[in-house]
Amino acid sequence: MNKVKKMLKDLVANDSDWCVKVALNPNTPPEILEKLAGDKDPLVRAEVARNPNTLPETLKKLAEDKDIEVRYRVAGNPNTPEETLKKLAEDKIWWVRFEVARNSNTSPETLKKLAEDKNREVRWGVAGNPSTPEETLKKLAEGEDPLVRAGVAGNPSTPEETLKKLAEDKDWRVRVAAKERLEGLLRH
Repeated sequence: MNKVKKMLKDLVANDSDWCVKVALNPNTPPEILEKLAGDKDPLVRAEVARNPNTLPETLKKLAEDKDIEVRYRVAGNPNTPEETLKKLAEDKIWWVRFEVARNSNTSPETLKKLAEDKNREVRWGVAGNPSTPEETLKKLAEGEDPLVRAGVAGNPSTPEETLKKLAEDKDWRVRVAAKERLEGLLRH
């Protein structure tokens, strides 16, 4: 195995295309991914950030990257530590915050804060996250945006009482999503 690791290190040191391929591979050892996290090519760093084998410490470093795509990939990685997700929840780029909102490891406190984001897609990400607390889902269900209310209706963690209210929503898409979830609850 040590020969393979040495060969991989030599390859990634000299060939950008190989670096991307190695960074994409979910079987790449974490120590190789850590080395690739310092690559000058943002595409390589972005692929490291999305690799499920990347260690939390490496993801924490990549969360500081100046490249938006790298931060976006860190925000969506299931190994990203909560403290890193909390920091990324304040990113100026809405689609980085959207990925934090969708990440199942995001804390209830961070989700509650993101539920008040000015960007509707971020709020929609919170609405659809099964980790979102019930009280936050209830608040989102009362909002003005039908996209967000439909996200709440489709969330498996939304309480039945909230779904019943959404089944009477003024927007037909929200009503349909809520009724589908309610029918699913009745079948189980």
